[in-house]
Amino acid sequence: MLPETINPNLSLLDSDNQQVNLTRWMHQCELIKSYYNANTVFIFQKTSARFEIIVSAITETPQFTAGTLYPAEFELFQQIQNSQPDGLYHNLGSFMLDDLPRDFDGIQHILSRPIAWPDGSQFGALCVLNPHMTEPLANAAMLEPFQILLQQELSLLCQNHRIESLSMRDQETGMLNHYGFLMMAPRQLNLGRRFGAHAGIIFFELLSPDNAPVPLEDNHHRLLGKLIQDTIRTADVAAHYNTTQFVVLAFVDGERDIQHIMKRVEKLLEQQNHRLRLDASYSFFTPESSAKLAPMMELARGKLDSMRPAMPEIEDSPIKPAIDSSLYDNPAADSAAL
Repeated sequence: MLPETINPNLSLLDSDNQQVNLTRWMHQCELIKSYYNANTVFIFQKTSARFEIIVSAITETPQFTAGTLYPAEFELFQQIQNSQPDGLYHNLGSFMLDDLPRDFDGIQHILSRPIAWPDGSQFGALCVLNPHMTEPLANAAMLEPFQILLQQELSLLCQNHRIESLSMRDQETGMLNHYGFLMMAPRQLNLGRRFGAHAGIIFFELLSPDNAPVPLEDNHHRLLGKLIQDTIRTADVAAHYNTTQFVVLAFVDGERDIQHIMKRVEKLLEQQNHRLRLDASYSFFTPESSAKLAPMMELARGKLDSMRPAMPEIEDSPIKPAIDSSLYDNPAADSAAL
């Protein structure tokens, strides 16, 4: 299956595909033309409504140049594209003159090999016009390495698109995204445990109650992401976990330091925009802990207000603050009581 970002009906000439080196494709056509002493060599692609020449070997007359279009009903190209992987050796004498464009005047034979996308669907074909061969079937095998090379480049194109779609960076904030965090955090956690560091998983989320004085916007999340990155240390790992939530893997000396990080981000946010409210939660584990990252993340994330199941309203019930500031302000607080 092709990546969603690959449109096989879009010409390579119209798409920004830096992974496909069309200059190298042209050099391949030049090599094939020299080997077979042919009139010319070109590669065509079947797009949504027609056949299009993608690259061709250099010729004295401007024929079969890149961008030349042929109708989708062109029978010759249909047969070439849909042929078996070992290709065809066509004698154009079997076609009526009216069935061939004037570009094919003087062309008697075509040696071709189909080119496929990685999922097996047809891309187009490699064509050699008027090759000089004593044994067509034996000499046709020389096209196979070129056929494989071209298909490998299409595979590389698709692979790069898959990698880009799984990019580890969030475009909105520049931080790691969910996938990037799951790739980087386990390695950092193992290193931290090896050196005896305590660690905590912290989740941050901007609150948006129904009566919020200002609706949450992208710039608010960018602000929170910047404050988090300014607060954590180099060894810590932070990510924009999803649209509204941020996660941090922080290495600390004790559990109390996790509270300090949460309180610091809350105060910085209040200074930048006092109308925004912050929810934060955490889970803490020591170097001796064998807890895995995923369950600790779920434990911390489940403590966020937005992740808790809705409770029936109780009149005059006190509102519990998202962060217990008394623990932060009281230096005598015992971290074991957190």
